[in-house]
Amino acid sequence: MTSTSTWQQAAPPAASPDDIAVFGAGEVAYALSLCSEEARERASRFLQVEPGFVTPQIAALGASSLIARGELTIDGEALVPSGGIRLLIGVLQNAVRFTEMAMVNEDGPEAALYVQSAELSLLLQPGSMSTWSMVVKAPEAADSALLKQVIDDNARRHPDGVAYFGTELVGGEPAGADVVARSSNNLFVRPSGVFAWDVADVRATDGDSVVQERTENTSTAALLDRLADFVRLPAR
Repeated sequence: MTSTSTWQQAAPPAASPDDIAVFGAGEVAYALSLCSEEARERASRFLQVEPGFVTPQIAALGASSLIARGELTIDGEALVPSGGIRLLIGVLQNAVRFTEMAMVNEDGPEAALYVQSAELSLLLQPGSMSTWSMVVKAPEAADSALLKQVIDDNARRHPDGVAYFGTELVGGEPAGADVVARSSNNLFVRPSGVFAWDVADVRATDGDSVVQERTENTSTAALLDRLADFVRLPAR
């Protein structure tokens, strides 16, 4: 899987320099080990963590690495997270929506995972040697703006490329929404001219039925509205 730093540069500003980090597999395992069983299983599925990988031994190795990097400190018998690992733990534990991304281009796909909680959103991109790069979305930036910047960057580098997003709402449904359609959804976007886009929406319905809708020459404003609807969180 190809990994680049381009998406990190394209994302809206991070909340602070400390909110951009790279974590190894053991460090991610440590973060997952602190989540509830339900949250751990859910996050592991989207992160494609192999079953049985998160063990006390692996988590301990990850904790040791984080201590050496200064992201875990020892306070008596407790380990206190700070910086990026604290944010990662909090978002994985409280995630409401997971959105898988794939930029499908002539060189193969570039993948990432967008994780939203009520308070914070993270963009995670897999890298070499089982690492994950993390970008924290600035609180004032819209979730749709981050997705749109990822699309724009891919379109600039690969004019014939297709951006794929597969989203799943795991923490409840938006008020008044079609529960099935909003909980699991797929979106395909590709450029179709200057400030225009072809958008294909594929949604699961009751049973095994699938609804497919395609809109050609979608304006940028309409695309932003569709992205905002696509990653909307439940009303609190």
